[in-house]
Amino acid sequence: MASNATISIQIVDENDNLPVFLLSQYSGSISEAAPVNSIVRSSANNPLVIRATDADSNQNALLVYQIVESTAKKYFTVDSSTGAIRTIANLDHETIAHFHFHVHVRDSGNPQLTAESPVEVTIEVTDINDNPPVFSQAVFETVLLLPTYVGVEVLKVKATDPDSEVPPELTYSLIEGNVDHFLIDSNHYMLIVRVSDGKFYSTAMVTIMLKEAMDSGLHFTQSFYSTSISENSTNITKVAVVNAVGNRLNEPLKYGILNPGNKFMIKSTSGVIETTGIPFDREKQELYELVVEASRELDHLRVTRVVVIVNIEDINDNAPVFVGLPYYAAVQVDAEPGTLIYRVTAIDKDKGANGEVSYLLKEDYGHFEIDRQTGSVTLREAFNSDLSNIEYLVIILAKDGGNPSLSASVELPITIVNKAMPVFDKPFYTASVNEDIEMHTPILSINATSPEGQAIIYIIVDGDPLNQFNIDFDTGVLSVISPLDYEVNSVFKLTVRASDALTGARAEVTVDLIINDVNDNPPVFDHSAYNATLSEASLIGTPVLQVVATDADSENNKLIQYQIVQDSFNSTDYFHIDSTSGLILTARMLDHELLQQCSLKVRAADNGFPPLSSEVLVSIYVTDMNDNPPVFNQLIYESYVSELAPRGHFVTCVQASDADSSDFDRLEYSILSGNDRTSFIMDSKSGIITLSNHRKQRMEPMYSLNVSVSDGLFTSTAQVHIQILGANLYNPVFSQSIYVTEVRENAAPGTKVIHVKATDGDSGIYGQINYSIINDFAKDQSELDKIMEAFTIDGNSGWISTLKDLDHEKNPTFTFAVVASDLGEAFSLSSTTLVSVTVTDINDNSPIFEHEVYRGSVKESDPPGEVVAVLSTWDEDTSEINRQVSYHITGKNVSNSVLSVSAKRTGVLVPTSDAASEEESLCSNKFVSL
Repeated sequence: MASNATISIQIVDENDNLPVFLLSQYSGSISEAAPVNSIVRSSANNPLVIRATDADSNQNALLVYQIVESTAKKYFTVDSSTGAIRTIANLDHETIAHFHFHVHVRDSGNPQLTAESPVEVTIEVTDINDNPPVFSQAVFETVLLLPTYVGVEVLKVKATDPDSEVPPELTYSLIEGNVDHFLIDSNHYMLIVRVSDGKFYSTAMVTIMLKEAMDSGLHFTQSFYSTSISENSTNITKVAVVNAVGNRLNEPLKYGILNPGNKFMIKSTSGVIETTGIPFDREKQELYELVVEASRELDHLRVTRVVVIVNIEDINDNAPVFVGLPYYAAVQVDAEPGTLIYRVTAIDKDKGANGEVSYLLKEDYGHFEIDRQTGSVTLREAFNSDLSNIEYLVIILAKDGGNPSLSASVELPITIVNKAMPVFDKPFYTASVNEDIEMHTPILSINATSPEGQAIIYIIVDGDPLNQFNIDFDTGVLSVISPLDYEVNSVFKLTVRASDALTGARAEVTVDLIINDVNDNPPVFDHSAYNATLSEASLIGTPVLQVVATDADSENNKLIQYQIVQDSFNSTDYFHIDSTSGLILTARMLDHELLQQCSLKVRAADNGFPPLSSEVLVSIYVTDMNDNPPVFNQLIYESYVSELAPRGHFVTCVQASDADSSDFDRLEYSILSGNDRTSFIMDSKSGIITLSNHRKQRMEPMYSLNVSVSDGLFTSTAQVHIQILGANLYNPVFSQSIYVTEVRENAAPGTKVIHVKATDGDSGIYGQINYSIINDFAKDQSELDKIMEAFTIDGNSGWISTLKDLDHEKNPTFTFAVVASDLGEAFSLSSTTLVSVTVTDINDNSPIFEHEVYRGSVKESDPPGEVVAVLSTWDEDTSEINRQVSYHITGKNVSNSVLSVSAKRTGVLVPTSDAASEEESLCSNKFVSL
């Protein structure tokens, strides 16, 4: 015979593995504008989370993170469960720009184990423009010695901006006290200067005291100095050496340039003036007058000054430029050689030979030549008489005299006309007209004359495909007959023909019409609406999207300015739009929990007069990120479970919520501690706790589970108290099946009679017993009443006591049942036992004669001892000793000499030995029975 059994062996983990960090160091950044409780972010803009692993399990693998350094603890906290780092105080880049600290990790085993070494964490606090620039002094004072020169540097004020990460683009300005050109007609001046970083500004006061320079005894070796340097050079070049004399032997002098600008410097002890390496541009400034001052080192009020003139030498860095464009010329077919046809002009900004321009034709055009100096184009060779209405395109070059020389070129169209052809009064016509000009408005008048004095007929022969213009055939007045649109065609090149009404000879001229734009087109956005999605983790200044509008107009009319004109939820506090580019950026940190979506109405307005504008709706959706920990609905959960509950039985359900809407489906629940014997299991998604298949048959009366919920980054904990309600498995059992005892009658009420004792194998309320007397052995109600009136039982202790005096003669014994019941609520188990109480007798009853009167007679002659009468009594007491009676004569009528009780126990009355006398023939006596 054989049988099988399945044995389940649970391996209990031992805490024998140290936690191990996944990385050797961590780094992140956070804006100094971030509010308290903000998450530090990694370079990938993800939350900065310190992570470690532990090869153990359960409680032994539950890790706790801690920041080591006390300074870092004032500003940051690390989630003890997940390792996520948050701020707990406001940050200031100007106070602490970088944090370097360490984080340690330990497990929760017994004993606790710690990682071999902490991990290094570096956090950069990024700067924003949150500080105004600060002048180095609140008040600047200086002394200006007279006489002085225009452009002399009086004082240099300096300011710094604590925002070191913000580009130091500080702008200085005089805002008060500057009387136009700073007149020297007062003893002192008080100016207020301002410095701005584009957002904030600060001011300072400048006091300038004016004093006449004292006679120093010093003078320069020359009344003035003159020198020159080449433009465009970036080398540091010596310009001049100035020398002052008149000082005492071995007395040092100090040299300085009062108006150095940024291009000159002077060595204070030698007087050597040098360039700073910044190139000069002669075309912008060809002469510098430096005011050099020499002063005694120990007395700065004793000075001498001299002017150093620096001429900037020209180099050939500018090419000639033709002016008066475009060029057009006409010449008669019979013109003689030498006839001036046209004169072109070019200018060159350079100086001397570099700026001298000479002209030449690009190639030999046969009939034409150009004067090299004046640019005059003349006829070199006569035309054939049969040439008519032929055009030559002559290319003219202008070269300067530099080495190497620079040149430019231009085209000159030359038309050949004959004598019979009408002659226009201009070689070409140019006019401009607004695109919104009214119909039939004259634009210009074209005039041609016939050599024969005949009438001229004008027509447009080319350049007007849509027939938008008309020329009066008689007067030559050009007018608009169809609407113009700059955005469709901004330039027209019309060809107008003038014909001799008699001979039919004709000539043509070009009319260039420039259409002027008017602001007749509003800006048009390239989308009817804009949508953008932005993470709430975005830093200040993060680009959101760019709205783009175009304007078909030109110049100022097409310049567009963007602005937010309407928003919801004060979202302009959160977003800013660049007025020029239309780029929308974040203006502050975002919070999805406060702002999930906002709608901005953006207006694009052109720069016309009056301006035209369009509007577009921009919807920005702020996406959620995991920056809030989950929160349990309760910190403590309580539940009750019967010990008889089956495996898999529902215990309780814990619930948590997360302000991050995207994290709701990511919440995972787990039991951290208190479940050493795995009596419970928890559904990680629903938070439902049930009895596991591994629970013991007999469970502890109370379990305290430490449960957690995690959204993948943050963890919160709560406690679950589970009270095990013991099952009512066992009946109470009395120590005896029958209890027998005695109690003396007439014992005082409350006398303890007997203690009945029962035990119950259950625990809790199921093991608590209550005792009571029941009527199972009572014959009838009256007997039950006697029992209940005579005895009571303490329900908790089982002590039976009397309620009143008992009377043996009435109830010598009591027999009743006692029941022991447990305190089960749904149903109670009980047992009974028999209690027999005997009421013991005491001598509490007197004997009673059966008759009130006994009569007897005796003869005088009867001998002593003759029975006179027999007395009889009875006694309610039951015990023999209490029922024994003795008799005594108590009456006085007959002395004991006459009668006596021969048997004190039986009550036999007999005469004594002395005979009765006659006098005593009748007597009565009293007898007492004892």
